[in-house]
Amino acid sequence: MKPGIKVAFASGTDELNVKLVDEMLRILPELPLYLVSEFPSADLNGIRWLPYHPGHSFWENWKRCRAAFRGSAVRLAAVMLVPGVPHRRMRLIAFLLSPARFLAFNENLNHFMLRPRSVPSILRHGVWRLKNYLRWQAGPSGTWHKLWYRVSHPTQWRIPYLHATARAAAALRPTRILHHALAPVPSSSGISVVIPSRDGRDLLEAQLPGIIAELASLVGEVIVVDNGSSDGTAQWLAERYPGIRCEVSAQPLSFARAVNRGIAQARYSHVCLLNNDMLLRGGFFGALSQAFVKVPDLFCATAEIQFPEGVRREETGKTVMRQPQPDDFPVRCEEPIAGEDLSYVLYGSGGCSLYDAAKLRELGGVDEAFEPAYVEDLDLGYRAWQRGWPSVYVAGAVVEHRHRATTSRYFSSEQIEAIVETNYLRFLARAVSDPKQFRRLWDQAIDRLRLLAERAAAQEQTQSVPLEALRRAARVAWTGGPSAVPAGTEDHFLALTSGAVAVFPEKPPTGKPRILIASPYLPFPLSHGGAVRMYNLMSRAAEEFDQILVVFADRLEKPPSQLTEIFAEIVLVQRIGSHLLPATGRPEVVEEFASAPFRAALRQTVQKWRPGVIQLEYTQMAQYAEDCRPSRVVLVEHDITFDLFEQLTKVCPDWETERQLARWRSFETSAWRRVDSVITMSEKDRHMISGAPAVALPNGVDLDRFQPSGTKPEPRILFVGSFAHLPNLLALDFFLRKAWPLLSGVNLHIIAGAKPEFYMRRYQSKISINLEQPGIEMDGFVEDVRPAYARAAVVIAPLVISAGTNIKILEAMAMGKAVVTTPAGINGLELSPGVDVLLAESPREMAIAIERMINHPDERRHIELAARRTVEERFGWNKIASRQAELYWNIAKEFGAASP
Repeated sequence: MKPGIKVAFASGTDELNVKLVDEMLRILPELPLYLVSEFPSADLNGIRWLPYHPGHSFWENWKRCRAAFRGSAVRLAAVMLVPGVPHRRMRLIAFLLSPARFLAFNENLNHFMLRPRSVPSILRHGVWRLKNYLRWQAGPSGTWHKLWYRVSHPTQWRIPYLHATARAAAALRPTRILHHALAPVPSSSGISVVIPSRDGRDLLEAQLPGIIAELASLVGEVIVVDNGSSDGTAQWLAERYPGIRCEVSAQPLSFARAVNRGIAQARYSHVCLLNNDMLLRGGFFGALSQAFVKVPDLFCATAEIQFPEGVRREETGKTVMRQPQPDDFPVRCEEPIAGEDLSYVLYGSGGCSLYDAAKLRELGGVDEAFEPAYVEDLDLGYRAWQRGWPSVYVAGAVVEHRHRATTSRYFSSEQIEAIVETNYLRFLARAVSDPKQFRRLWDQAIDRLRLLAERAAAQEQTQSVPLEALRRAARVAWTGGPSAVPAGTEDHFLALTSGAVAVFPEKPPTGKPRILIASPYLPFPLSHGGAVRMYNLMSRAAEEFDQILVVFADRLEKPPSQLTEIFAEIVLVQRIGSHLLPATGRPEVVEEFASAPFRAALRQTVQKWRPGVIQLEYTQMAQYAEDCRPSRVVLVEHDITFDLFEQLTKVCPDWETERQLARWRSFETSAWRRVDSVITMSEKDRHMISGAPAVALPNGVDLDRFQPSGTKPEPRILFVGSFAHLPNLLALDFFLRKAWPLLSGVNLHIIAGAKPEFYMRRYQSKISINLEQPGIEMDGFVEDVRPAYARAAVVIAPLVISAGTNIKILEAMAMGKAVVTTPAGINGLELSPGVDVLLAESPREMAIAIERMINHPDERRHIELAARRTVEERFGWNKIASRQAELYWNIAKEFGAASP
């Protein structure tokens, strides 16, 4: 007879799910309880958790549950029937698993089962639910209330009508040729500064001395477009600055028309568009000019914008397209990060940016459709990106902005807001070429305007800027968009300029061969074995190569000095973790690191640096192999992942593990065929590679950092292993359940890496470890583990499964420590049991070996000396780094390159 279980499906709100679990614990208390939910609870009290993935298909989740409960009889399958909570599929799974035992709760914890005698309860529930529905519909947020409000306020029908019309107009947007290139002007190297000014003599008086001083050591000119001024600007300039060229317009022109007149007069290779309310700080033109040396095909270098003290900062110069909330304007300025420079931006501010004059003329100058001002610089930068010409933010060029010192004289804040809203729609209609991107951005903009218009209407505002912009939207869309197909995909540069990418130029390049490393994790701090390997090899490779790092980071911040000292450039890409992964047929870890901003950053960095070799760290990064071309691509297999999952299916078999195994085997073997070479950690792993040349470069140890301390150890055992890696949890569980009870008089010190509690909850569906035992102490991430090694008499590595090789074993050996391990613990290291380490095949053998090492110091000393001698001979990072450099050169020779 199958053992009975009960299952609670967390298909309500968080608060109600807790009540559901409490209620299920009281019903049939003798039965074990399973919880099916998106997230593990902080305290399950012995309840077994089964993950539910909203991003996966219904059948995948159903199969996961069915497999987990196979061999058991589901006596109760309970759900919460709560309106507005998107878990209908979860409730259907509960019903299909046990239709006769299906138990439904409402918000008051009243419940019923699908049985004839429950018909009165079901009817009462239906009547109660209907009453709640009618009450809600008649309430302030209900549909009936909104309908009645529109009936009693007929003008409110305008908003949905205008919204629908604007969306329909986007589908009918015609295409046409919108821009013609300006005639090229022969230009010598130098800077033409173009300043539009309307009645801005007082602003020019403050601004021009700084410009003249900055240009004194450069080749350049200043062109002031006197834009319908009545304050005698032209005469004053002729008297005070006779060397400045003044282009006079009797009537005020739009910003675009004014600067285009200046651009037409420019004689030099670069044009700086400068508002008259911008005050320059020292080194402005020099910093902007250097960006054109460092970034290939650069279109625009834009300055950092500061504001006077006490004035709210409305611009920064770091422009991105990102909309955190539905009512936020889609284009925003991010706060620059300390040390950030030459990060890619969507566009350069038209008031303080330096442009490539030839490219500017090829684009036809600034689009004069943008009246009277605003958004034309966004349009210009976007059109340049479509040609593959980037814009970058330059930290060394700084201006102080006297914000809207000119426009505020002639337009109210409401008028300026209306201009910006309408011109943004005009930009979308005229500039965005890709139909998919246009519909996405247009619908996003129209939905935002509707939201803001409805909010204004609720406040009894009969007229509002969003409503006026909605009224104009259809006409703007019908004016047409670009007919030309852009050279660069808009997906690429919109991802690159989404605010998720930050560039940090660091160690000046030396002209040595270039190696680019793409990694899912920062190589520093040394919080896990992969980081230890990467940092030690990269720090040594810096002596022979110029290295560039493109890497995921949890947050964008200045990289640690340990990395800035060894890389010519570090590109950080913010990784937004989510459990809502798409169902693509690839392993989940691969999807966790699938990122459009990372792909765009990698492609742009390859184009900028032209590295000879690109090294992809970890299997999941193989998804970016094609983005590395034409460089030669090396994949570093820190472990053979499907090998690890094959072992997992034997130790803790379940449906999910077997599913991931199949996906890893398919992805990983295909990945080998997409790269030029594979690096493994051991000869054992190398023999598993097919489809690409492979070489074994073993893990190593820093022999200078890790040395015997000479400190007398305590009767203490040390276990080092990040809980983020499931095999470490399985190892600790094996030791605590089977070997630890056989020991007495010793302490166990566990170093579990960052966020150990989080990972214990994450893996609790597979394993549960009791650390609340006498003699056990646990630390999370420890920056320097050497004192912990020094205090320990024995280091243990009781792994039951393993792939790759264990760096912690080598560190312990370098510290002159006796290591007691299972065969899996020294997988691929080719050590001598009984000489370098003590090998234990069973828990009892492990306990005996630990006691022997603690109680017999002379024997322990013999093992410690042999361990240190072995790592000195075979595992020093210097030797391994030398072999890695040789590999780089061999790859270059094999493919006919002069250098990496």
